[in-house]
Amino acid sequence: MDNYPAITIDTAADELNRLHAGIEGKMRSTVQDAIRAGEILSQVKERLRHGDFLPWITANCRFSNKTAEKYIAVNKYARKIESSSNLQEAYAQIETLEAQARQSEEQRARARIDEFKRTGTKPEGWRRGTDDNIAQDEIGRDARVKKMQADLLAEHETLERSAPKKRINIGESIQSINELVGAIAEHTKKRVAFKERIRISSEGEKDAFIDALMDYLDELDDDNRRIEACYNIIKVCKNIAIEIQGSNT
Repeated sequence: MDNYPAITIDTAADELNRLHAGIEGKMRSTVQDAIRAGEILSQVKERLRHGDFLPWITANCRFSNKTAEKYIAVNKYARKIESSSNLQEAYAQIETLEAQARQSEEQRARARIDEFKRTGTKPEGWRRGTDDNIAQDEIGRDARVKKMQADLLAEHETLERSAPKKRINIGESIQSINELVGAIAEHTKKRVAFKERIRISSEGEKDAFIDALMDYLDELDDDNRRIEACYNIIKVCKNIAIEIQGSNT
C-alpha cells in the first residue's frame, strides 16, 4: 500500500470527502480510493470515543454510514480484492468472503454448542452471550422434541388400552397399504359415489393413497365398521411415526 500522509481528526473529513467525490465520479483509481477511505475511517473510529463514530460521519462526511461501512470493508479485505477491476466487483467479492466467514463461524459455533451439550462445559472460543443464547435455544428445542415424543407415546398407549387389538407392525402396515393401492383401478365409480355421499373434499381426488383408503372403507359393510377402521388406520400411522422417531434419536 502507498505511503499516505498522516491523517488527523481535523483533516480526515476533507480527505474522505475528496476521495468520495472521486469515487462517485468513477475515477480509474476507484478501488484504491475506497481502500484509502476505509483506512482513514478505521483510524478515525479508533481515535474517537465509543458511540461517537457514526455521529462524526453524519456531521462531517458527504456520504452515509452505510457507505462508510462499505469503505471500511474494502480496506479490511484489501489484499483479497486487489484483482478487482472496479468497486462494484470488489463489493461483490467482499459479500462472498463475508458469507464464507459467517458460514465458517456458524460451523464452529455448532461444534462448540454440541460439545457443551455433551460435556456441560463451555469450550475454548465460546462467545459469551451469542453462544449462550444459541445453546439455550438448542436445549429448549431438544426438550420440546422429547416432550412431543413422550406425548405421542402416551396417546398411543391410551388408544391401545381403550381399543385393545393386536399391534400392527410396520411390515404389516406397508403390506396392507400396498394391497389397498392395488385395488384402485377396480373401484373408480364406487369411490366417486362414496366420496359424494360423505361429502369428502375433491382436493385429494388424485391422491393415490387417499383413493386407496376410500376404496377400502367403501368395501366395508356398514358405517360402524368404517369408523372402527378409521381409528385403526390412525393407530397404524402413529406406530409408524413412533418407529421413525425412535430410529432418529
